[in-house]
Amino acid sequence: MNHRQFILPIALLSLTACQQLPADVQQHVDTMSDCEKVLALTSGAQDDFAQLKGSEVSSPLMSAWQPKAHLIANSCQINQYSSGRVAYECTKSFITESDATALFNKVDQQLSACLGTSWQKDQVKTTALLYTSGASKAKISLSQGTGLDRNEPWVISLEISQ
Repeated sequence: MNHRQFILPIALLSLTACQQLPADVQQHVDTMSDCEKVLALTSGAQDDFAQLKGSEVSSPLMSAWQPKAHLIANSCQINQYSSGRVAYECTKSFITESDATALFNKVDQQLSACLGTSWQKDQVKTTALLYTSGASKAKISLSQGTGLDRNEPWVISLEISQ
């Protein structure tokens, strides 16, 4: 009997099972409040977001995963670079500057409300903020600027890393 025909399906099934959360845990992630997501991500930075990694994304230059929690409407990804650095990164593009500014301000307010008094916010530039805390190795950067897309040139980016 040729056992090779059984190995690949079993391996794929095992890999798929490892990437899915139990139904009750996934339901909790799906129903997390914005503040619970922020706190899970800041604490998750310490272990390279292991509990928040979803399915792996194909990428030739780095390892990448879809996160189980998004801070900015399904525009986020967990990336591991060749240096070993792991970051939770979100990028959202807009047609107008006013839409980008509105989201920038909303995310800033969300972070400020959720992080608490142990976190400090520094304005690096007019449109760039850095959140740090002596109680956490995580750092959060939020920025607004322009990108190369002519149709949606205004970009908001959020990064959480160590």
